[in-house]
Amino acid sequence: MNDISFDVKIKASEYASLTGLSLNTVKNRIKAGVLKGSKEEDGVWYVYLTQEELEHLRSLREREEEGTKNLQANLEGMKSTLEGSLIATYMSALMMKEQQKEQLLHELSSLYTLLAIREKEMEFLLKELELLRGKCEAVEQENKELKDKLREKEEELAQFKEKLKEKDYIISQKDLELQRVVLDKDREILSRDMELSVLKMELEKRKRKE
Repeated sequence: MNDISFDVKIKASEYASLTGLSLNTVKNRIKAGVLKGSKEEDGVWYVYLTQEELEHLRSLREREEEGTKNLQANLEGMKSTLEGSLIATYMSALMMKEQQKEQLLHELSSLYTLLAIREKEMEFLLKELELLRGKCEAVEQENKELKDKLREKEEELAQFKEKLKEKDYIISQKDLELQRVVLDKDREILSRDMELSVLKMELEKRKRKE
């Protein structure tokens, strides 16, 4: 239960009976904060009152019931004569209209209270919608930035691949050039070896002749 200062609590249905309001009107006024109360763990709606407020409501209800009884008694007395009967009929119709008027006023009050609740709920939902829109815009902006970065990285990767191809071509050319140099050196060494062999053979021949 909420931490509310009160002396007594009564069911919302009892409060409705004391005040002449409908139960839905009482509940709506509790929801709107017009009345102190809440729906407790037992699932029942309660109204929180001070002892003076409760006694005042009961006193008003008793006086209203007493006045109604007196008026009805007077009307019954008037019905004994024709003129009194007409007056009593008129007064009864007037009382019914007053009761209908009071009921309509209570219903109107209930509708205004319900409208106030719906306006608060709408205000809350609009704020939530605004927050969601802000978050969506932030996410969209972030996605755009990520796409731009991804595009930049893709362009950098393409440039890197082109440079890598160029490097591979240069390396392959250098490798071919190196192979040519090695072949030339091999040929030169082979030629030197052959010359050396010829010289050795000539030297041996000279030695033999001597």
